[in-house]
Order: sequence, then structure tokens, then C-alpha cells
Amino acid sequence: MWKRLLAALCAAALLAVLIQGYAAGEEWDANVIFLALNDSPVPLSDSTMPINVGGTIYLPYFMLDANQNGGIRLGIINGGQDKVKNTLTLYNTEPKNLTFDLRTGLSYDYIPDGDRQTPTAIIRGGQIYVSASSTCSYFGVRYIYSNIQFGDKSYPYIRIRTDNVALDDGSFKSSATTTYLIQLQNYYRTVTGQSGESTPGTTVTPAPVQTPETGQDRRGVRVYLAVRGDTGQAGAEMLDRFRDYGWGCLLLVPAGQVAQRDDLIRQAVGSGHMVGLITDAADPEQARQELAQANELLAHVARTGTRIVLAEDPAVAQALAGEGWLCWEEDIDGVPGEGQTGGSLYYRIMDRLEDRESQTWITLDDSDVSAAALDRLLAALKTDGYSVRLAVESEF
Repeated sequence: MWKRLLAALCAAALLAVLIQGYAAGEEWDANVIFLALNDSPVPLSDSTMPINVGGTIYLPYFMLDANQNGGIRLGIINGGQDKVKNTLTLYNTEPKNLTFDLRTGLSYDYIPDGDRQTPTAIIRGGQIYVSASSTCSYFGVRYIYSNIQFGDKSYPYIRIRTDNVALDDGSFKSSATTTYLIQLQNYYRTVTGQSGESTPGTTVTPAPVQTPETGQDRRGVRVYLAVRGDTGQAGAEMLDRFRDYGWGCLLLVPAGQVAQRDDLIRQAVGSGHMVGLITDAADPEQARQELAQANELLAHVARTGTRIVLAEDPAVAQALAGEGWLCWEEDIDGVPGEGQTGGSLYYRIMDRLEDRESQTWITLDDSDVSAAALDRLLAALKTDGYSVRLAVESEF
């Protein structure tokens, strides 16, 4: 009873905030579409949200793959993007194979000799989206389209699921409504740059900090962020800060410390971040063994796996890349030096960031110093309009 009362009070408080936005005639929520995968509400962000194009709902393709969506298994596997042929392939274990020609948006089974299929693909902002209903139908996954009502406002709601779920569609939608309302308020504050007093169960995004570097228009510059989880100091807080802004990051965990970092990994997977591994092995065979063992542990602690790796040895990185591993290589080192403060680390990163014209890859660690720099960095990235992207596998 108390839980229901708290949820009702929370919903009323959040709704009051949102109604103020409606009264002001804002259209910040015009493109909001809620998404659920099996029994998990997907965090509301521009990088994970479905889009409506000409009446067809399209989904970021990586949301269908457990290795990229946080470990939620729908039976669909990302076969990879061929940047030479300009194609994207998805498949399952039946086997069923679907290849999208990204030049035309059309799909075929077993290209080049396959038959044309119904699902289509589009590219928006450099990200590949596939038609949700027809792609799910092709692979035999359930697709549910409905609406969620908050006051006088109605939002599209999509649930993609297998038959092996704990809650039926009605029960899940009812249980997730308050979660989605909280997500909607956080998204409102993210896209409008507003802050306010906390209401029960919410995370408040502070207004962006004005710094001497801000005020530029950097919308054409993509930023990919990674956090090395090897100090054990402030990783959880840093992951939360990314989600406050509606952004995801790549959590890099030393291959030999997966068991010790299990809580942090589960937090990352559950919040929509990506997980990668670090190996400092000097021999490719040793690195392979470390990564294989680490992936076995990832499957156990978070029901996920990864092909993303940071290899400290360049020769090992080259060997792994040749075997299909996706090697993270930053061009801005944001790991603090000895005696460095959060402020000086922030300015060091921003000095290098100003020179980037198309994209950049930034690595921090999970130390208290990096956490202090991250608050200012994320605020500056938002204020200057950088395109902060999640380092999913197709971005390598």
C-alpha cells in the first residue's frame, strides 16, 4: 500500500513539472517513444529511442542484440556492418539471415542471392535504424505497440519481447508506468537544460555550467567516452552522471577483475552503457585466453559478452583486430596524472577537444579526480552541442 501511495505522489509531482512545459507550448517531447525489451524498460535517450518516419517505427538496430543492448536476449545477433558493401546483417540461430542494403534501405535474406524481404533500414544522424515491426516479425519476436497516458498527454509505447518473460503485456505496462514518467521528467530536464528540486525517486540534471570554453556550436563533432574501471573509486557515480544527461559510455574493465567489478558491470548493463575489456598481456595468445575467461564471467555476472577491447600492447591490439576484436583507441587521454586536480584535468581535455573537427575518443578512469572533471565536461559537451554517442560495435 505504501509503495502504491509513494508511486502516486511521485507521479503527481512529476506530472506537475511536465504540465508547466506543456503550458509553455514547448515541443520537447514531440518525438518521445517509450521502449521496453522483455521485462526491462529502456532508458529514455536520443541514442536508444525509436523514431517514427512516415508512420513506420524504426529502432536503433543494436537494441536487438544482447551484446549491445545491455544483455537482454531476443535471439537476434548483430552480424556486423560491411562498410565496403554498405550493408548491415542481422541473424538468429534457426538460422535466419537478414541483410540490409544501406544504400537503398531494402533487405534481403542471404544476399546477394537471397529474396527481398519486408524490413527496411534508414540512417539518421549516422546511426542505423531498422523497421521495428517487420524486423521482429521476420525473426519471430513479439512486437507490441500501445500508448502510455500521462494526464492529457499520450505517448507511443513499444515492447519487444520473447515468450520467455515474467510479466504479460498488461502487467508490465502497468508496472513500468511510474518508471517511464520519471524517465520523461529527466529527459525533459536534459533537452531543455533545466534543473529543479528533487521529487521522490528522481535524479535531477543540473543546469549546464557556463565556462569560458562554452557557447560554441559543435553539433558536427561526435564524442565517444570511455571509463576505465580499474581504480574502484567513483565508477558507480560516474555511470549515474552519464545517465543523468541521457548519454551512454563504454565501461572498460580489466579482464582479470571482472569478478571484483561485478556490481559495477551490472549497473552499466542495466543502465544501457556498453562494456569492454582491458588486457595488458604482451602476447596475443595470453590475451585471447584472458578475454575468453573474462567473457565467460561476463555471461555469468551480467548475462552479456563483448568484442570491444582495450589492448595496452600495440602488437596485441593489431593481432586481436585481425581476429575480429574491436579495439578501443582514444585520441584524448583523460586519465589524470599524479597530483592532478579535477579542474586541471577538465581544462586539459577541453584544450584538446577544441581541435577536433569530426570525432574524438576520450578515455577517463573511475578515480575521484576523473569524477570531478566529468561533471564539468558533460555540462560543457551539452552546452556546446557536441554529438555524444555511445560506442556501440558499429561505431568502430
